[in-house]
Amino acid sequence: MHSKGIYEGQRKTSDAKRVVNLTRSAYAGQHRYATITWAGDTSANWETLKRHIPEGVNFCAAGEPYWTVDIGAFFVRRREQWFWNGEYEDGCRDLGYRELYTRWLQYAVFLPMFRSHGTDTPREIWQFGEKGTLFYDAIEKFIKLRYRLLPYIYSLAGMVTHKNYTMMRALAFDFQDEEVKQIDHQFLFGPALMICPITRPMYYTSGSKKMEHADKTQRVYLPKGADWYDFWTGEWYEGGQYIIKEYPIDRMPIFVKAGSILPMSDAVAYTGLQKECDITLRVYAGNDAEFELYEDEEDNYHYENGAYAWTKFSWKEETKQLSIGQPSGEFEGRVKDRIYQVIVIDKENPYQDVI
Repeated sequence: MHSKGIYEGQRKTSDAKRVVNLTRSAYAGQHRYATITWAGDTSANWETLKRHIPEGVNFCAAGEPYWTVDIGAFFVRRREQWFWNGEYEDGCRDLGYRELYTRWLQYAVFLPMFRSHGTDTPREIWQFGEKGTLFYDAIEKFIKLRYRLLPYIYSLAGMVTHKNYTMMRALAFDFQDEEVKQIDHQFLFGPALMICPITRPMYYTSGSKKMEHADKTQRVYLPKGADWYDFWTGEWYEGGQYIIKEYPIDRMPIFVKAGSILPMSDAVAYTGLQKECDITLRVYAGNDAEFELYEDEEDNYHYENGAYAWTKFSWKEETKQLSIGQPSGEFEGRVKDRIYQVIVIDKENPYQDVI
């Protein structure tokens, strides 16, 4: 009822701004009132980050499409209250917390809502070092990746609204593979990407204690029923196997399903600039692929009356041909002339990502 009051009250006041209600409480059907639910006021430790993954997957599997977390946890230090149970008294000055925060942020890049929030310590990027240092550069790289993925992410949001889709998906949603039922630390982000967050320290522990000779590898399962590409290197892997690779602080395991089209743009300074950007279409060959780019006016409810457009991309594996359809739909401000750069990645042509 609280969410209903916010939503209906704001819409009666003005239909020009979309309602966004960030709430820690959620009940069945609450998403009809434009709610985004977050994990609550958690404490900073690696176990909390690890638990976030199945929490979010199960939440979305229950029919609520919008899930998020406090990047780096809400409570960072430890106090008398039982719930104030972080492990980093020096906050962002602690190199152990900087590593935890960086890995938390990498995970959150692939959530429906990307946000940093909490108490005890500041969260701005410049609090974690300066350009050219380990954690600053890793954080900057993944923030830019989130912005580059905006065409893909906004299209997923369009699919949620218009096609009853779910952005954050359990592996079992898309793969009839008994092995995936045992995996609680990987998930799908839309139809193309599989995300495998790092949930243990590799560099420092609490108190800035350096870890000597720490293992920097991660074991990842690639579901059968598809082949897979490493997002960073373009290397191809057959599905139905575990692989182990090294992931330093500026990388997290991200894999792209063969037979995917991934639209990306430039790493803009803020979302309002993205609309005018050229779009890069990464075609991950190996199977036929389709993707529909969604666009609308971005900050009103005119889409409820048909003011939006879909542009369909189709890849035919047999002919190695990409088709770009005419936009179906119209709205004020739609970019009429769009430049698409096409990159085809296959077994023989890996693509090294540079951010």
